[in-house]
Amino acid sequence: MKIAVPATAPDLDAPVALKLGTAPYLLIIEIETMAFEALEAPSNSAGPGAGIQALALILEQGVHTILVGFISPGIAATLADNDIDVITRVTGTARAAVEGYLAGQSGMNKKQTPAAGPISSGRLIDALKQAVNQFRVMMPILLGIILLTGLFQGFISKDMILTVFQHHQFMDALAGTLLGSILAGNPVNSYVIGEALLNMGVSFYAVTAFVFAWVNVGIVQLPAEIAALGWRYAVSRTATALLLCIPMAFLIVFFVGVLP
Repeated sequence: MKIAVPATAPDLDAPVALKLGTAPYLLIIEIETMAFEALEAPSNSAGPGAGIQALALILEQGVHTILVGFISPGIAATLADNDIDVITRVTGTARAAVEGYLAGQSGMNKKQTPAAGPISSGRLIDALKQAVNQFRVMMPILLGIILLTGLFQGFISKDMILTVFQHHQFMDALAGTLLGSILAGNPVNSYVIGEALLNMGVSFYAVTAFVFAWVNVGIVQLPAEIAALGWRYAVSRTATALLLCIPMAFLIVFFVGVLP
């Protein structure tokens, strides 16, 4: 039987990750032999929908149980629908978590309820390790933002941008929607590009639609979302988000204009 354990490093002595979507690695462990495979988790790409991609990865591995600190209710429900047990509030190393699960320790349960009583020093140390690890994961994102800003300003000219965005409210919003829908990456990148577009004279309609589509549509993430949540949900959500981009752009620009 296989158990999935999101971890902060690719070995059994690494701490269990606090959240599935932010774990750098996913350990797939055979509980009979404790043999394991360390898979690089989608969070290392720092793209949106890392939790959904991690969910798809778990479903592909045929695991029976996942041990993790916290998992979102939606992903937990999908795992349960696929007959995968979800054990939350797991701390310590991956090895200790599996051994504790096999021993039936009471500290593991299937309900995401807050732990009672004072925080132990061990849990505090684990939390600090998680914080340091998250900072380490964020560093490439910050460096990428700096690099992206330089590349965008250096290689994308104002004339090139104005051939796409021609100061027509609806058409600019449509172009922003299409551009944001097909691009992928951390949502912060969309803010950087949005600022650069505004500085080049692109309208708020286009930039708002672009940011909204980047964060909410994600065409390139669709295969992973279909694998994790089913084609009906994934296609319905994506289509709804796509259709809302232009109305939301006009609505947001309206409120920006009327609010003090």
